[in-house]
Amino acid sequence: MQRLTFVSLILAACLTTTPACAENIDAGMTAPAWELESGDGTAFSFPADAEGEASILFFWATWCPYCHALMPYLQKIQDDYSEYGVTVYAIDFKDDGDPVEYMEKLGWKFMVFPLGDLVADDYGVFSAPGILVVNRDGVVTYRRKPTHAPPGKAIAEVWDEQIRAALDLAVGRTAAGS
Repeated sequence: MQRLTFVSLILAACLTTTPACAENIDAGMTAPAWELESGDGTAFSFPADAEGEASILFFWATWCPYCHALMPYLQKIQDDYSEYGVTVYAIDFKDDGDPVEYMEKLGWKFMVFPLGDLVADDYGVFSAPGILVVNRDGVVTYRRKPTHAPPGKAIAEVWDEQIRAALDLAVGRTAAGS
C-alpha cells in the first residue's frame, strides 16, 4: 500500500507540470506550440505567427546577468538575419521586474512576452538564459547547454557564435553569407 501511495504522489506531481517532470526540448525535437500576450497586448501563437521563419526563443529575466551580457549580441543577430525573417522572442520568466520597461529602456527590439513561466516549463527551461533556435519547420536546431562560466562578454561571445552557426543551418545561409 505504501508503494502505491508513493507512486500516486509522483504521478500527481508530474501532472502539475513540475520542473522534475517536464521534458527538456532539445535539438532535433519539434518546438512545442504556445500562446502568450506580448508586452504591447498582442495575442501571439507560436509557431503559427512566426510564419514559417526561423526564430530565437530567449528565456530571460530582468535580474539575470547572463541575459544582460547576451542582449546586445542577440540584437545584432536579429539585425544581421532580418533578411531571413529571424525574430528574437524574449520570453520573460521567474521575474518580479518589468520586462517591457526594461527592454524599452535599453532599446532592444525583441518581441517581449512578460508572463512566460508556463512556456519555460513546457520547454524544460529552468534557468536563465534559455536559448533555443527553431528552424522554419518548427524543429529546434540549438539549445544552450549549462555552463559554469562567469557572466560577461566571453560567454556571450561563445553563445553568439553558437546561435549564428545554428541560424545559418536553419535559414540555409552559407559561411559567405549567401
